[in-house]
Amino acid sequence: MNRLKSTVAVVVMALSTTLLAQTHQIPVPTTVSKPMAAAVAAPVADLWLKAPKSVSDWQAIASEYADTVGRSALSDAKALNVDVQATKIASVNVYVLTPKTIDQDKADKIIFYIHGGGYILGHGASGIVEALPMAADHHYKVVCVDYRMAPEFPFPAAIDDAFAVYQELVKTHGADNIAVMGTSTGGAMTLILALQAHDAKVPMPAALISGTPWSDMDKIGDSYFVNDGVDNVLGSYDGLIKTAVEYYAKGHDLKDPLLSPVYASDDALQAFPPTLLISGTRDLFLSNTVRMHTRLLLNKAPAELIVHEALSHAQYYFVTDAPETENHYRLLDDFLDRVWVRKPQK
Repeated sequence: MNRLKSTVAVVVMALSTTLLAQTHQIPVPTTVSKPMAAAVAAPVADLWLKAPKSVSDWQAIASEYADTVGRSALSDAKALNVDVQATKIASVNVYVLTPKTIDQDKADKIIFYIHGGGYILGHGASGIVEALPMAADHHYKVVCVDYRMAPEFPFPAAIDDAFAVYQELVKTHGADNIAVMGTSTGGAMTLILALQAHDAKVPMPAALISGTPWSDMDKIGDSYFVNDGVDNVLGSYDGLIKTAVEYYAKGHDLKDPLLSPVYASDDALQAFPPTLLISGTRDLFLSNTVRMHTRLLLNKAPAELIVHEALSHAQYYFVTDAPETENHYRLLDDFLDRVWVRKPQK
């Protein structure tokens, strides 16, 4: 896991070029490791507190992020012996991550990864960072979709791209061999993909891993308020997040399940495959996650929830030398083990 440290450090720097003082001074609990404690104690990052005033401002932020993080991600992939191939599936740009070794019981499996970034960040190779450990350390082949984003491509371009790629993967690999995974916006898009599959009568994937999903795009839910200024990754809804909503949703009803999947119909949720949801106690999107979990349980969908101690939004994969991060990826692999009912390795 330490091998990924340089890429994630670049991500963190890209998210926090200038640091602001935290609104709420909350002690770091003794229940987290020393490496994670440093991240928990950090001030609120600047990036998500901004509200760009023009399309050119958006593009400048997105371009700098893509260039800085993308170059570092490709460098780390090489060091990790993960082959990265840029190609197209269903006329959509994707990156295929192939580790040097694929476990025998995973040879026919695919993780379809959907990156986060508020529908505005994560262009190109900058969108593969979270997926790298699933290839390098857990020996899966991963297909990462480089979907179109706002402001140039508003709703529903992103979800249409992801669903188009998924449908092609179903044809080539079979739905039972595909797990869909994403965090934040990618977590929401993972849930939305299942709704699209249900509506289109396309076979469901074997599993969904939805990390801290943006399941309600409106400022609804307790943690949007309670963790405002506590979450040191996102900081507050009333900055870049709110502006991203305006650019991506473009006036559409935010209760549309294809924007906010927490409002999906009972019928659609009852069709969900095994779903793992993940958040943290300081996460601005904690309510998004637990509300989604409750809706799935009420509809008797097989859903599990992990809430990490003291962590802010998506912080479970940022600190690569922390035991919490290693445990996080181990839990993802264990979940997929249960889904695919693998035999223990000798």
